[in-house]
Amino acid sequence: MLLIILSKQTRFDKATTYLSRFARLIRSVLESSKNNLVPFYKDYETLQIYLQLEQFRCNDKFAFAINADEVLLQGDYKVPPLIVQPFVENAIHHGLLNKQKGEKILSVNAHLENNFIKYTIIDNGVGRTRASEIKNNNRPEHKSLGIQITTERIYLHNKKGTWNDIIIRDRIVDGTHEGTEVEIKLKVV
Repeated sequence: MLLIILSKQTRFDKATTYLSRFARLIRSVLESSKNNLVPFYKDYETLQIYLQLEQFRCNDKFAFAINADEVLLQGDYKVPPLIVQPFVENAIHHGLLNKQKGEKILSVNAHLENNFIKYTIIDNGVGRTRASEIKNNNRPEHKSLGIQITTERIYLHNKKGTWNDIIIRDRIVDGTHEGTEVEIKLKVV
């Protein structure tokens, strides 16, 4: 009987934690949605909350690291809200969660490079080819718009950007697909 009570308490604690994080995420998204640009540190915090929530929701099936240059966190840099979130979401849901064996790791890095904030999102998931095969087998009618819309937002932010503002490439290690790497450049505002 005692074990049942403890397990109910654990489920209650998990639900409370999840709802608390979700409320923080929604509050942050709503605050950001009023503006075309938000301080980099606020967007960074929102992305951290999103990653914590996804990790929690997925029962810690993946690990993540998120890093940014201190100058970005302390400075007066502005970015479009949640600009990298769709790429991070894709890395988790299509790359990492489809991986059957081994550690599942995601890293998100941001640093200043010339007149740009450069984001690098790396996962060690199944890679784009395998993820596409899985998607076509499970939900062939589903048309994803997140990356397309975000690409347009980046293009507009960068004032008619160039072909290399977003680079998506497969990571190949020892001839095997080992995930995906995405680089995004945003002009400094």
